Amino acid sequence: MHPLSRAATALSALAVTLVAVHVPAQADPTGSAGSSDALTAPHVARSVAPSKVTVTLVTGDVVTVRTQAEGDQMVEVERPAGAVGSYRMQQYGGDLYVIPDEVVPLLGADLVDRRLFDVTDLIAMGYDDAHRATVPTIVTYRSATTSRAQHATPRGSTLVRRLRSIDGAALATDKDRARTFWEAIAPEVDLTDSTPTLESGVEKLWLDGQVTVQGDGVAQIGAPDAWAAGYDGTGVTVAVLDTGIDADHPDFEGQIADTQSFVPDEAVADVNGHGTHVAGTIAGTGAAADGKHKGVAPGADLIVGKVLAGPAGQGQDSWVLAGMEWAAQSGADVVNMSLGDSMASDGKDPMSQAVNALSEQYGTLFVIAAGNAGPESISTPGAAADALTVGAVDDADRLAGFSSTGPIFHTSALKPDLTAPGVDITAPRSQDIPGGSGMYQTMSGTSMATPHVAGAAAILKQEHPGWSGQQLKEHLMSSSLGLDPGYSPYDVGTGRVDVAAAITTDVRSTGSVLLGNFDWPHEPTDSAVTKKIRFTNAGDTAVTLDLAMTQNADAFTLGASTVTVRAGGVRGVPITGDPAAVDFGRYVGYVVGTDSTTGDPVTRTSLGLVKEEERYDLKIKLVGRDGAPAAGWVGIAKAGDPWPWAAYVDGETTLRTMPGSYVVSTYLDVQGETPDRAGLAVLVDPETVLDQDRTVTLDARDARLLTTTAPELTEDRQRKVDFQLIDSTGLEVRSAYPVDPRTDDVYVLPTEPVSEGSFILTTRWRKGEPLLGLTTADGSTRFDTLVQAGSALATSRRTLATVFAGDGAAADFAGLDAAGKVAVVRRSDAVGSQERASAAADAGATALIVVNDGPGGLLEYVGSASIPVATVHRDQGRQLVRMAKAGRRVVVDQDAYTDYVYDLTRDYPDAVPDRPLTYTPTQGQLARIDARYYGVKAGEASGYRGDLTLTPTLGSHEREWHPGKRTEWVTPGQVWVESHAQNVQGALPWEVVSHTNTFATRTTTRLDWFRPVVRPAFSDAFAVRPSRARDFMTWNLEPWSSSSTVLDLGGYLPWGESPEHTRVFQGDTLIHDNVYSSDMQWKEVPAGNLPYRVVHDASRSAKIFRLSTSTHTEWTFLSDTVDSDYFEDFSVLQLDYDLESDLRGDVLGGKRHPIAVRATPSHSGTPLPAAVSKVTLEVSYDDAHTWRTVTLTRGGGDGWWRGSIRPPAGHGFVSVRASARTPGGYSIEQRITRAYGVR
Repeated sequence: MHPLSRAATALSALAVTLVAVHVPAQADPTGSAGSSDALTAPHVARSVAPSKVTVTLVTGDVVTVRTQAEGDQMVEVERPAGAVGSYRMQQYGGDLYVIPDEVVPLLGADLVDRRLFDVTDLIAMGYDDAHRATVPTIVTYRSATTSRAQHATPRGSTLVRRLRSIDGAALATDKDRARTFWEAIAPEVDLTDSTPTLESGVEKLWLDGQVTVQGDGVAQIGAPDAWAAGYDGTGVTVAVLDTGIDADHPDFEGQIADTQSFVPDEAVADVNGHGTHVAGTIAGTGAAADGKHKGVAPGADLIVGKVLAGPAGQGQDSWVLAGMEWAAQSGADVVNMSLGDSMASDGKDPMSQAVNALSEQYGTLFVIAAGNAGPESISTPGAAADALTVGAVDDADRLAGFSSTGPIFHTSALKPDLTAPGVDITAPRSQDIPGGSGMYQTMSGTSMATPHVAGAAAILKQEHPGWSGQQLKEHLMSSSLGLDPGYSPYDVGTGRVDVAAAITTDVRSTGSVLLGNFDWPHEPTDSAVTKKIRFTNAGDTAVTLDLAMTQNADAFTLGASTVTVRAGGVRGVPITGDPAAVDFGRYVGYVVGTDSTTGDPVTRTSLGLVKEEERYDLKIKLVGRDGAPAAGWVGIAKAGDPWPWAAYVDGETTLRTMPGSYVVSTYLDVQGETPDRAGLAVLVDPETVLDQDRTVTLDARDARLLTTTAPELTEDRQRKVDFQLIDSTGLEVRSAYPVDPRTDDVYVLPTEPVSEGSFILTTRWRKGEPLLGLTTADGSTRFDTLVQAGSALATSRRTLATVFAGDGAAADFAGLDAAGKVAVVRRSDAVGSQERASAAADAGATALIVVNDGPGGLLEYVGSASIPVATVHRDQGRQLVRMAKAGRRVVVDQDAYTDYVYDLTRDYPDAVPDRPLTYTPTQGQLARIDARYYGVKAGEASGYRGDLTLTPTLGSHEREWHPGKRTEWVTPGQVWVESHAQNVQGALPWEVVSHTNTFATRTTTRLDWFRPVVRPAFSDAFAVRPSRARDFMTWNLEPWSSSSTVLDLGGYLPWGESPEHTRVFQGDTLIHDNVYSSDMQWKEVPAGNLPYRVVHDASRSAKIFRLSTSTHTEWTFLSDTVDSDYFEDFSVLQLDYDLESDLRGDVLGGKRHPIAVRATPSHSGTPLPAAVSKVTLEVSYDDAHTWRTVTLTRGGGDGWWRGSIRPPAGHGFVSVRASARTPGGYSIEQRITRAYGVR
């Protein structure tokens, strides 16, 4: 028997997916001073994901994403043992999320960080399983008074460090114990709970995410004037939290007081260069350039904390938090943080909280980059209220196009605070960077602007050593240089930092004042808000300022036109913002104070007032199939807004929200067609235009039953309901829901066509033979069974007696004669699922049937049960209990591996019709596939066919038995993609993936999987292909691809687990030598159209795989410079083989067999410059020691060259050696040892 694992079972729950591309903002390396080695490679990129990536979520769910050449994706999710329910796949703003049902209430209550389930971001951060064995998280606790016991590290995780600044901790959760961790903090989540909580004293669970690096501006900001006045930062300590530092660079001799690395297993050395560049801008001496590239505050002392790792310059939030605490505790006056992420923050995230807490506790000034993501994208930690947040301008004081602008997400707070030069900044180059040359390099970004301000703060601190960080911040903002009046405070803050003005100005004003973020409705609740602009005079003489307001005079009223501030004094001037005086919108301006004597500008204060646009009531009603009010979490998405949200609805709820078009949806558990059946209602209103108060009623009574019947006896293996709305702005809203196996009936709410954009709802079924059929002996009654996860299964048909064993405890079996019988028990909370299975097996039962005690199917994990375990529904089970009490006989028909499958889809474009949603195709209305699965030895395998009406698609591999044949029926016209794997329970699983394919009605197609010859090949089933961008080349192939005359297949073994060696030559010069795999990524090559040769060798275990034990392939081709910043594919030659063998890969010895070889372009979309002119073939029957030439004849236009072979009688192997070439320098030579077997 074979245990039915959660990974392999066709009845295991599927997942919900969201797809997105997340590219962190980075500094822009545009050149290198004193060097011709410009850092240009990062500009050249293909916007596709790796071909296959697996990510374990914090809940223990394992998500696998496969990406094809065109970007189509297939997602597979394996639920952990003990998990219940399904997932929802939602695609918003481009990002792919997989959200288990039990997470939905926690997300709605803002108790868990949505990024924990953002598969796209997790992959981009390197948190996939190939790169990381743990899930990094941050927990914040409910209050500072929480007991130490409640701060105990949750089971399944390891304490990395305490984060006292936020009353939290950084944890690392072993991915193989992720479910244990999840159950420790969220043991029992009620899906209808409106106020869920977390355990272990945890207030919120965050992803320990990543921040990244975010370029001569010293003279521009007036630093030389400060030096001339005697201020260079002497006596001030500036911390740099970044990628480390090249401490041996001449510009830092005597400058560094302390260093510490917070990156595990990495020293402070800077292999990225960003930190060195930043530190040099702050306090470099310019020694390596005779003082030319001196920093802003060369007299300051540096302490350097490495918080960003490796060449990529990425770091976890907890590393940054630890560095912040260290810097503040170490006495840093100023902390420079040229880092952040690309997601807008509301300032409530852990790093922003820490900035505020440490600023207050230590008086430290945190100078932080605004980010490089453009409009309205201020991210953490720059979103913190107490941070001095810095945008970037060029040498003409024009705002850099990349510079992130405000306002702060949700609050409309004024950010950035000011700007500084950040374009083409030259500073020290780390000599620890591999490759390149020169002591300086030029970079751009808000990362480069920030250290200009940090240096300015150090100079100001030297002048005013008693000032706190917030006083420094206020003075730098107040003394900044006003920029073009077309810029808003949300663009540039108060202006561009002016250190020369800062050190010569005694008076400062409040940096920024937000005079209200007024919510709709505005009348009569809104009233004018008056605050005071505080003017502080640090000088020894009184100063009188004339005050003037720029912009939006209707929104703001200044309480005085002049102000006199006595020496050492503080004066406040009222400023009033009146929402009643203006229409809806965002209002900004500046109050500028000029010296009444000289007329010179002295102070600047930025102003803001936001009067929210109109809002209306969106009332949402939720009704069950019984007509009673229902409760649950409802998803809401507004057209053009990439951030959806969820609202808890208990019968009905009313939201006050802005006008626009909304999608409102939910998945509601309802009663099925009979009292003991469970149902799921998919309730979607794709378009509600909120231009007045509106009501959306999601009424399950109106939902239509969704049914599909196959022409043969089947059960549902996998089901999916999936909808997509592309709104009027082009933003995609996607939600796919794989139906829980415990759900019997699915209902879908009819919809109206949308007036803008497009809508589609799709449905999907995978049907196969029942895993365990159970009928009365006379065949009069068939029981619907649900095989349990972990259950053993065989392939057999037996008539057996039944026996009733109560609740299934060991005591219930005592005294019963259960040997060789089918044990029938009732489900009870008193007996666990594994306990029942063990008790039945110990009693000698042949199978165990559990009668559910509630509605719907019962699916539990039974461990590694040694007998088949299945459940039946409550009402039908009552008959079975009566039969078992009487010892009646039943027929048990086990089919661990189905002989036929039906892959069926039904699409509802534009709208879901208000009619029965029934699909009952005949075989004549379908396409037939005769699938042949080759295998050198019998064993369990797995596979699945995914539909691509919408991408990504999702589904789980199901159990298969190879070698074997299977009849498969599919909906015609659908685009399909497949993958199958052998040796799935061994150390070297071998997976073969197809590119897309489609099949016509009433056609029969033979599809071969794992068929010899297995050889290196190129396939559009994989995202990365041979390609070139400018003078960067990428090479990639799939080394273990099987043959097919129909499918475009690519096959591979786990990376690095079988010997491979790839060498790339330009002419006779070796330019790339990879002793681990078959790829070359982003390799710079000589310019021009030049010849190349690639040599690839691979081998694999003869004991495991028997055939194609080693391959040797050489390609020659020409490649020219490509005038594109994106990789464009090119083709080389590829060989296909066609020899009919048995399913074991053997041919009969002593007989003649036709054989054919074909040479084609490696990618159909990129033809070769000339046609194939010659193909040769040789065979060997002694493991490639001697060779025999096969005479080939060119075919009739189909590309095949045909011949025949006659292997000697007896057992052995056929090795092949083939070649092909074209005029003009393209060729392939390939040798495959033991390509076929001989029997």
